[in-house]
Amino acid sequence: MSINPFTKIITQEKIAKEFGFYWENLDQLIEQIKSECDEIKEAWQNKEAVHLKEEVGDVINAVISLSIFCGLDPEQTLSESTEKFQKRYEAVVRLANQAGYTTLREQPLEVLMHFWNKAKQEVG
Repeated sequence: MSINPFTKIITQEKIAKEFGFYWENLDQLIEQIKSECDEIKEAWQNKEAVHLKEEVGDVINAVISLSIFCGLDPEQTLSESTEKFQKRYEAVVRLANQAGYTTLREQPLEVLMHFWNKAKQEVG
């Protein structure tokens, strides 16, 4: 039986905090996330698939730690974010279709961001 990764990291964070191995402030966590993102870029550029997977896992772990540090339930936070993305994505598709696009494949980033920003204004 596999343990829910959210349950596992919440437990790890509690144990680490009780031991005194914990973040002192928000800036430390944000710097850690930035550092992990730099390592992702490096692994991507060097085409190191195993290292890339490891670093993406590290940034996911760090972001979950950030959620916990901020007093948020990481699973609920991710669930709400996923729902928000789905609503925005559906609005992007509708807005793009209304503008005559059947797909946004091969469109420049500016076009994608135009529809994304309109969707954010529309659905929040």
